[in-house]
Amino acid sequence: MGDLTMDFLRLMLMAAMLLTSLQGQAADAATAPAPTTHEVEFLRSADKACTDCHKEQVEGMHGKHGQATNPNNLAPVTCTNCHGQPSPQHREGVKDVMRFSDSFNDKQSVLADKQSALAEKQSTESYPIAEQNGVCMSCHEPKVLREALWAHDVHATKLTCTSCHQLHPAKEPMVAIPEKSRIKLCVDCHSKQHEAVKAAKANTTSGKEAQ
Repeated sequence: MGDLTMDFLRLMLMAAMLLTSLQGQAADAATAPAPTTHEVEFLRSADKACTDCHKEQVEGMHGKHGQATNPNNLAPVTCTNCHGQPSPQHREGVKDVMRFSDSFNDKQSVLADKQSALAEKQSTESYPIAEQNGVCMSCHEPKVLREALWAHDVHATKLTCTSCHQLHPAKEPMVAIPEKSRIKLCVDCHSKQHEAVKAAKANTTSGKEAQ
C-alpha cells in the first residue's frame, strides 16, 4: 500500500512539473516579439512596359485613377487593369487591348459623313459600348452611379463613359460640375445629335436625287 502511495505521489509531482513547464513556454511565446518578415517591393513601375512606348502617358495617371486602389485586388490601379494585357503583336498595331472612345462624337461623325475614311476608321476601331462600359463598371458599381445621377442609367447602354468622363486627367471635368453647366451639356449634346441626324437625312435625299 505504501509503495502505491509513493508511486502516485511521484506521478502527481511529475505532472505538476510538466504543467509548470508548459505554462512557462506559453508565457514566453506570448511575450516574444513577432518574427520580422521581409516585404518584397517592385523596383520598377507596374506600368513601365506600357510607358516605355506610350511616353505621353508617363505622367498621365493623374486624378482619382492615379491614386486609386483597385477594389478587385486592393492594389494600385495600373494600365492593364483597364486596358487589358497586350499580346506579343501589340507593337504591330493589333487591336488587342481596350481602346476607350468618345462614342457620341464618333457616332455623329459617321452620321454626318458616311463616306469619310475617318468616320469609317472610327466605327471599325471602336470597341462596343457595352464592352467599354463593362470595364468601368468592374470597379464603379452601377447602383452607386445611379444614386449619384440619374443620367448614368439613361446613357449607360447608349454612350461610352468616356464620352463624358476622362480616364486620367489632372482634374475630372464632370466632378462637382455646376447644375447650369450640366444642363448646358445636355442641351449641347442633344442639339448636336439632332443636327447630325438632319445632315444625314439631307445627304441621303441629295444622293437619291443625284441618281
